Amino acid sequence: MAIVGYMGCGKSTVGRLLAGRLGAAFVDLDEAVARRAGRSIPLIFAERGEEGFRELEHGELAAALGGGEARVVACGGGAVLREDNRRLLGERAATVFLEEDLRRLYARTRAADRPLRGASFEEFRRRYELRLPLYREVADLTVEVDGRGVEEVAEEIARWLRG
Repeated sequence: MAIVGYMGCGKSTVGRLLAGRLGAAFVDLDEAVARRAGRSIPLIFAERGEEGFRELEHGELAAALGGGEARVVACGGGAVLREDNRRLLGERAATVFLEEDLRRLYARTRAADRPLRGASFEEFRRRYELRLPLYREVADLTVEVDGRGVEEVAEEIARWLRG
């Protein structure tokens, strides 16, 4: 299964917790890309640009969603920008979109070293509005995160997965 959403929504935190509950492996896509490249995400962006990062990200997403092992994959916030990634998510994973208030996300990521966070709220919002329909396109389930703890969010997803 895969988790998508904008930066700061809790994909990695919820994903780790959910994987533990399900007895599944956990893959943080950004960590997998950094490990494969032997560089931090900001350095990959500085050296290869966003397109170079997205190419690495696609390869790691395909690998994470391949094979028979049960996995929870926390996708990077921009993974949905590529059509081939959206196709992989649709074909190979139950996908959950973690949706949260934009101002909360902006405040949560303010001090973070994220290459595409942007300096202004307007830039942050513009990027969010571009991605929002893509998150919704790939989502089999949308979970409202606003004000909820990660335990509660992970339990909602686990119940949904169990049917």
